[in-house]
Amino acid sequence: MEKDLERILLPVDFKEASLNALEYASNLCIKNKGTLELLHVIETSGVLSEFFSSGDHLVKVTDKAKEKMLKLAKPLKKKLPGIKIKTRVERGKPYQKILEVVKKTRPGLVIMGENHQGIDVQKHLGRSVYHVTLHASAPVLTLKGEAIPNYNKIVVPLDLTKDIKRKLSSALFYGRYYKSDIYLVSALVGGIKMEDSRIYKRLTDARDALVNNGVNCHIKIFERSDVPPYKRVLEYVNSIKPDMVMIMTHQEGYTYDNYIGAFAHRVINESPVPVLSLTSSVITRQYNQMVATLIDPAGVFT
Repeated sequence: MEKDLERILLPVDFKEASLNALEYASNLCIKNKGTLELLHVIETSGVLSEFFSSGDHLVKVTDKAKEKMLKLAKPLKKKLPGIKIKTRVERGKPYQKILEVVKKTRPGLVIMGENHQGIDVQKHLGRSVYHVTLHASAPVLTLKGEAIPNYNKIVVPLDLTKDIKRKLSSALFYGRYYKSDIYLVSALVGGIKMEDSRIYKRLTDARDALVNNGVNCHIKIFERSDVPPYKRVLEYVNSIKPDMVMIMTHQEGYTYDNYIGAFAHRVINESPVPVLSLTSSVITRQYNQMVATLIDPAGVFT
C-alpha cells in the first residue's frame, strides 16, 4: 500500500494552477518520501496540428519543452534530497496522454491544478481535469490556488446508494494510511425524524465500523431542506475546514462512462479545499488490498 501511494504524477502546463499543484506535490513528497514524475503534454491535435506540419518545428518545440521541464525540476532536486524526480514530455491531446501515462506507470496519486473559476460547472471545469478525474485508473486530486498537503481531516459525502460500501472502504483506506479523522456527511431527503431515518442508521453503523478498524470518525446529517446536497457539503467544508474532500466521480444511476455526476462536478469545481476523486476501479483495488484485515461484524464493508 505504501509504495502505491508514494508515487505521484503531476501534469504541468507551466501556468499558475499547475505550479501551485507542483508546490503542493513537492511538500507532499517531503512528508511521504515518494517519487514525483512531472509530465508536460505538447498539444498537437485538432486546430493546433497545422502549427506542427514541419517535423523540424515539432522537434524544436519538444526540445524546448524538455529544457523547461529540466529547469523546473532542478530546484526540486535540491529541495527534495533523496526523492526521485522524473520529467516526461509527450505529444498529443493532453487528457488522453495523461490517461495513457497513468495506465502505464500506475501512480498512487495524480495531482492536477484547476485553472477555471465560476459556478457554471459545465463551462468552467477544465477539460483535462474533467476527463482525467472521470477515467483515471488512479486517484486524482484537484486543487485551486495554494493548499497545504495535510490529511488530518477528510470529508466524505454519503447517500443511500448501493455504492456506499465502496465509498466507506476508501474512507477506511485513507483514514488508516494517513491516520486521518473521517467526517461522514449526508442530508435527509424526507420528512422522517433523523433518528428514524435509514441514512442516520447507515452513518452511525459506518462510524462504528470505521472506529472498530482504527479510524476516528464523525458524522453530520443535515435536516431536509431545499438546499442542494452539494451546497450542504460545501457549507460543512467551510465550517470545519478539512484538508480534503473525497468523492466518487460517476453519477449514481448512470451506466455510461462519459459523464461526471452533477454533484461530483459541482464539488470539484467549487470546493475551497483539494478534492480527491476516485473511480470505481480505484475503489475496488483499494478494497481488495484491505479485505483480509477488515473488522466488519455488521457487514458494513462487505
